[in-house]
Amino acid sequence: MRIRRGVAAAGITLAAVGVSFATAGAAAAVTVTNPVVGTITGPHTFTFPATPAQVVVVGERLHPNALGYNTTVPVLGVTTNPKTGVTTVTTGNTFLPLNREGELTSFTVVPPIP
Repeated sequence: MRIRRGVAAAGITLAAVGVSFATAGAAAAVTVTNPVVGTITGPHTFTFPATPAQVVVVGERLHPNALGYNTTVPVLGVTTNPKTGVTTVTTGNTFLPLNREGELTSFTVVPPIP
């Protein structure tokens, strides 16, 4: 019994270490893109004209370059309207403390921690 319990405990420990490496690998796999300038259109969205110079990728984190905003927002969704050429980015945090709806705002990409 004691040997089996020890082997099971070792297996659980190794599995936990493997999960932590897998999580770190997934975070490092996020493609870091260039800064982007867009217009805040709602509490969790901003838009910008689709251009090759401005790309946002799901999973990366952005920091709105605005006075008084000291956090980053995770990108949850990116859609581009083919008719208008406007890209809409949905984030996991709100921009409401900024009171900047309708204003042009620059966003800096915050690379994932390796």
